[in-house]
Amino acid sequence: MYFLGINIGKRTHVASIMNEEGKVLLKGFSFPNTTEGAESLIERMVDYSGAPSDFAIGMEATGHYWLSIFSYLHESDYLIHVVNPLQTDGWRKGTEIRKRKNDIIDSVLIADLMRYGSFVETILSDENVFSLKQLSRYRTYLVGTASDFKRKIIAVLDQVFPEYATIFTK
Repeated sequence: MYFLGINIGKRTHVASIMNEEGKVLLKGFSFPNTTEGAESLIERMVDYSGAPSDFAIGMEATGHYWLSIFSYLHESDYLIHVVNPLQTDGWRKGTEIRKRKNDIIDSVLIADLMRYGSFVETILSDENVFSLKQLSRYRTYLVGTASDFKRKIIAVLDQVFPEYATIFTK
């Protein structure tokens, strides 16, 4: 069994692979947040095993940047565990004396967390629910933006044409 930790970034992710004994086999493999980057990660993983079932993959749910690599690996039949960044921070406090933090250290830390299995997995919504949440949040944003524009327009009208309220009704 191999344990892959991915530290998620906006444009670039960093991955490390660890075996069951805790030996780091691949440390700090950097790849872009693109389809080609995901393919290059899988190519590196195949160097150790071609079977997706031989890997336990862990990543943090960092903003929306994790979604593309998660989807790509999921569609490629890999088992992925999404963990809360607070859990990895807690794991760091228990294992890292110097409190060092960088992308490479974090990817190794996440792989080690997968190896020990000491995490509570983030519950993910199915794709339809996730899409509805995004649409709902966007609608809320648009309603707020429209309200802001209305308030700003009224403020300007009050200054340059105070009589508008007598001409136009709600």
